[in-house]
Amino acid sequence: MPHSHHRGRLPYIERDESWMYFNKRILLEAARTDLPLLERFNYLGIYSNNLDEFFRVRVASLRRIVGSLEPIPTHERRKAKETLRTIIRLNHEYSALFDRTFADLLQSLNEAHIHIINEQELTTDQEDEVLSFFMDKINGITNPIFINSPTFRPEQHLKESLYLVVVLWHEQGEEELAHDVALLEVPTKELGRFLRLRDKDGESYLMFLDDVLRYCLPYIFIGREYAQYEAYTFKFTKDAEFELEQDLRSSVIEMVSRGVKRRGRGEAVRVVYDEALSPEILRRLSDMAELNYRDMRIGGGRYHNMRDLMTLPDCGRPGLRFPKQEPLQMDEFHYAQSIISQVLRRDRCIHFPYYSFDHFLRLLQEAAISEDVTEIRISLYRVAQNSKVVKALMTAAQNGKRVTAVVELLARFDEQSNISWGKKMQDSGINVVLGHEKLKVHSKLVYIGTKRGDIACIGSGNLHEGTARLYTDLMLMTAHKGIVRDVAQVFDFIERPFINTHFHHLLVAPNDMRQPLYQMINKEIRLARAGKDAFIRLKLNHVVDEKMVAKLYEACTAGVRVELCLRGNCSLIPGVPGYSEGLFINAIISRYLEHSRIYIFGNDGEPKYYIGSTDWMTRNLDRRIEVMTPVYDPDIQRELDFVISAGLRDTEQGYYTNGEEVRPRREDIDDKTELFNSQQTLYQYYVAKKKEENHG
Repeated sequence: MPHSHHRGRLPYIERDESWMYFNKRILLEAARTDLPLLERFNYLGIYSNNLDEFFRVRVASLRRIVGSLEPIPTHERRKAKETLRTIIRLNHEYSALFDRTFADLLQSLNEAHIHIINEQELTTDQEDEVLSFFMDKINGITNPIFINSPTFRPEQHLKESLYLVVVLWHEQGEEELAHDVALLEVPTKELGRFLRLRDKDGESYLMFLDDVLRYCLPYIFIGREYAQYEAYTFKFTKDAEFELEQDLRSSVIEMVSRGVKRRGRGEAVRVVYDEALSPEILRRLSDMAELNYRDMRIGGGRYHNMRDLMTLPDCGRPGLRFPKQEPLQMDEFHYAQSIISQVLRRDRCIHFPYYSFDHFLRLLQEAAISEDVTEIRISLYRVAQNSKVVKALMTAAQNGKRVTAVVELLARFDEQSNISWGKKMQDSGINVVLGHEKLKVHSKLVYIGTKRGDIACIGSGNLHEGTARLYTDLMLMTAHKGIVRDVAQVFDFIERPFINTHFHHLLVAPNDMRQPLYQMINKEIRLARAGKDAFIRLKLNHVVDEKMVAKLYEACTAGVRVELCLRGNCSLIPGVPGYSEGLFINAIISRYLEHSRIYIFGNDGEPKYYIGSTDWMTRNLDRRIEVMTPVYDPDIQRELDFVISAGLRDTEQGYYTNGEEVRPRREDIDDKTELFNSQQTLYQYYVAKKKEENHG
């Protein structure tokens, strides 16, 4: 049985431990020889990026619990210590797998006629090319900081960037060598991580920017007479949490801005470095960053910050990426027709990225100029860099509509972007409501008031044109009076969180979600005990809330068919005698990030269907504003059934979730032609549906 602890005997995997298993599933995708080569590099990049964020957020918070001087219950501290130990052990094991996979992929890249070369492998022509790139682009962008200079302040000078630690030797007298140590930031933000050199004899050549800098060290340190140079990669990961100083004189925007600035000076929670770095210099760097025994020092190869592998260029060579899948256009949302009129006639559900996000943008653009529209209210959690969503809202305000935008300032790592958008929107006449500091607004809602009737959109994902091409998400567009009225009330509640509200159709956290969910699960339990057909089918990102886990075990034990499509953290363990024999979980890692959330309850032959923004985590159910909407339209219900059934059947991209034993389902299928891929099936399903509508 997988490692888990039993809270009062419940089989339960800690949230952070289960996250490590989720990230390992991504790492295993990188090791697959049947996937296009650059997609495998991409999975390594995603794995690495996830891990960085995990350390900045989750590991940092575990460290705070372990090291806190506040009185924290002993069992909390003990649990945090155990989890940290498990994370360190797994991280060590997975790092080795990462390095092996990376080495294999580099070998395959050579066979695909793309070569990543280092500074010692350059031909004379390539040396000239690197040097002119240095003169044109690098010179002056990055400058060395000597760590033994009296004015060096690690907390100010050390960012969360990739650095080269440069050890500089000069001759003294006959034999002796003395050395200086300098830090050189690798300017990947400005220049990207890879330099593509000219092709030669049909072969392509790339260099890591770190190696370009290594080659140019004599020119960077010009004027100081050094005999030799050594350079080693290293980077800190810092605690991403920041406290909001309670300052009554400051606006929330100012407090968050200051917090974000302080984040850059957060405590270091780990250092990753090139193992060839001398222990003495590693010790100096660790001391500077005040890393103590609890912190992570992770030695590795020459290259770090592997999230940059997501940007590895294909050098114009075909077949190295997944074949293009253009998002489809819905015929009924034809360019010549008003989308508002269509939605007033009947509900629509758009499944991104199979269908284009343009449909939603066109709805907003139409609302911004339509004479019928009087009001738009929208909740924004993360927005794209050049957000067309925000531009449409600004147009609406300039055209005299009442526009309210709820902007979540505490959307982690997007705070700065959200602050600047918030200011721009205010300047254009939009009423900007900032999320409540204790209640993150995570729901994805739009309300459009028109003279012909009001409509609403409720989604599972951010209103973000970038992620809408990469994440699977659902958006219900409806004119159902009860649902639309509830959506308007959610906005009232966000603006005035203390008003007493009651929702008739939507389930809204934190006030009105847990109880109705328990009631629906309890009903299935009663049906199963009475010998009737009872089932619960869920598609979620995470299930870790202990009470929900206990409830689902209770349902399994009573004989309810419980089936889950999951992507990320999973505290449930299937197949535990007396708890979860009937539980089926399929965890999918695939081309698109599975982000949509669907909830179906059997309800004695008249199933209840919901979609929404809520995962079953304590924070989502108790500390965030989240919304689940019922889906009443029978056509959309059938589509949701199809989506969830395809996910449960996926053997090509599905994984078992038995704790530490992370294993793909495809291993159990001998005839690989029998493998079933849910995302390919869905795309083909929508293409066929489109053809059928055209001929119909």
